[in-house]
Amino acid sequence: MFRILHPDIGIKLGKYLSQSNKLISGKEDKEFKGEDKEWLIQYCLKRLTKEHIDYFIFGHRHLPIVHQLKPKSKYINLGDWITHYTFGVFDGKTFNLRNYLKKND
Repeated sequence: MFRILHPDIGIKLGKYLSQSNKLISGKEDKEFKGEDKEWLIQYCLKRLTKEHIDYFIFGHRHLPIVHQLKPKSKYINLGDWITHYTFGVFDGKTFNLRNYLKKND
């Protein structure tokens, strides 16, 4: 259904639904709460007790985060492209969070 909408309408609808969800919940993800209070990080740490995973990549929160979990494991939240202009890049060896508006090496 979303595909048949004109992009201008789709973007407005997405912004409206995103804002209304924040108004309903009363919460907006504006800051990193610390490893012990971030439920996705707690989930990642629990998974690491069972198996090694290099990167846990999420996009649920709109806050760009790169957090070192273990020496060779990272939690990454992609952020968003509307406010932070962030996206992820995997070059076959490493995964990096980049910003569309800044020069990225």
